[in-house]
Parts: sequence; C-alpha cells; structure tokens
Amino acid sequence: DKNQMYGEMINKMPQFAHVGQLFTSSASVDLTESEAEYCVSVVKHIFPKHVVLQFTIKNTMEEQQLEDVEVRIDLSDAPNCKVESHAPAEVIKYGQPGVAFVCVERADAIGSVFIKASKLVFKIKEVDPSTGEVYDEAAEEEYPLDEMEVSTSDYCKPQDLADFRRSWEATTPDNDLVEEFRLERQKSIADTVQGLIDALGMEPCEKSAAVSAAARTHRLLLSGIFLGGIATLVRADLRMAQTAGVEMKVSIRTEDLAVSEAVLEAISS
Repeated sequence: DKNQMYGEMINKMPQFAHVGQLFTSSASVDLTESEAEYCVSVVKHIFPKHVVLQFTIKNTMEEQQLEDVEVRIDLSDAPNCKVESHAPAEVIKYGQPGVAFVCVERADAIGSVFIKASKLVFKIKEVDPSTGEVYDEAAEEEYPLDEMEVSTSDYCKPQDLADFRRSWEATTPDNDLVEEFRLERQKSIADTVQGLIDALGMEPCEKSAAVSAAARTHRLLLSGIFLGGIATLVRADLRMAQTAGVEMKVSIRTEDLAVSEAVLEAISS
C-alpha cells in the first residue's frame, strides 16, 4: 500500500516524527517542463494538522552535481499556514533523482493552500564527465518552479458505494447544503461531470460518471472520506440550459458542517 509506505517513510524522519498519521497522499504533479535542466515534481502528503510536500528532483546536467538542495515556498497567499521545517537533499548526481521535503503547518482542517511561488535553492559543483571527478568549488544557484496548490480534492479519499441511496438516507441531513448553479461557459454535461469529479477528488458511484454525448439531463453521485474520517456524499442534478451552458443543483450531505462548506466552496470556485 503506497499510503502506508509514504507514512512510514515520513514518520521515521526526525523532522516529521510529530506530524501524526498520514491520511492520504496526492498523485505526483510536475512543477517544471519535462525537458528542463532540473526536473521537479511534488507529492502532497496530508496529515491532521500538516501538509508534507515531497519534491523529487532530477538533475539532467551531466557536468554538474547539486548539493544542499532545498525547496523554498512562498506562503504569503496562505495566511493560516507556515513553513515548519525543511529536509534538503544532500547530494543529487546526474541522472539520480534526489528528494527534498517541506513541512507546512495548517490552522484550517480543510482549506486550500495556494503556493504562488517556489524555487530550488542549491549549490552547484562542476563534474568532469569523463572521469566523474567533482571539483571543490561550489556556486550558489536558484531555479524557479511552477506555482502549486493544496486543494479540497487533496483532503479526500474516494470511496465507492454499492447503494448510494441507502447511505444517503442513513446520514443525518442536519448539515445539508444545497446550491444551484448556472454554468454558462460549460458546453456539455459530460465536461461538467468530469470537472466536479476532479475538483472534489470523490468517487463516482453507480456508474454515474458515464454520460452519453447527447444527454440533456444527468444525475451524478459522489462519495468520499474527508480528513478526519468524515464520510461525505454529493448528489448533482444537471441539465442543459435553454439558451447556453449547464444548470446544476448540488446537494451535499455529511456529518460535519465544515466539510460541507469546504466541498461547496470547491464547487463554487
């Protein structure tokens, strides 16, 4: 299990021993072009009050060795978060990926963390490719990375349900949120359905992700477990508008109002 492997790896590191049990980890996201000098990707690990960002860095420059490689991030657009600690990659040789970590403490249980700027900071040592000799002299260097975001979908584990209606009726309606949307820019129901699945990170139930090309109406059923073990259900009724776009009515049912609000905010944005 990849989650268990990640959790054990991070908990063994002294800088991160206090972050608790890993809830879920995202897919890897590229932060550079594939043909860049230094290729960087990130995996976002979600813990109860922290996000640990794992950066994999590949050095494609045969005549360089990178040392003390650290990722610095700008959290000025995320006032409820702060960088708590770093774990740099000590040495990254040509063609051998290295890993650096940044631990971010969050004040909000489920909240987007927008990182508008980040960069690699490292030392470069010249290498003789013919002999492999590394020269002593080091130069300080920086390398910009793409912006990134920890979004609502990163806090969710998809959960398939054989009987969505039964689960819906078994969950208290006390925290229900219902909202109607008119999505004038959407050209089809299928695109809207895929956009909702991507935005929330939830599992489509009862084959409701499948939409025929000619569909004028559709019901999407989504299920997931959000941070804290909060089971969450979303029912979205969609129809093509008379003039242009898609009309959508979304109902959210969960045992925690804060999760309902976070889901609604993710849909609204």
